[in-house]
Amino acid sequence: MARKAIVVKQQRLLKTKAKYDALKGDMKNMSWEEKYKLYKKYKGKTKFYNRCRVCWRIHSYVRELWLCRVCIRTYGRKWELMGIRKSSW
Repeated sequence: MARKAIVVKQQRLLKTKAKYDALKGDMKNMSWEEKYKLYKKYKGKTKFYNRCRVCWRIHSYVRELWLCRVCIRTYGRKWELMGIRKSSW
């Protein structure tokens, strides 16, 4: 489980990104000072992480399923993911 502070920070960054994307179309009419203020506020894509949709884990994330390895294992064990089941020897 991800720390609560990291989850809140990620959600705040997503809101800032949405504001920036809305203002991005109006940048042609802005002065360079307004563009600079907007640039300083928005740091870009470098702070965004791919996170598991269930537990918000960063590491061992699988892009095709949008899940981490831990969640894939638990859902595979419950037969909730198609084509994935726990192997037995």
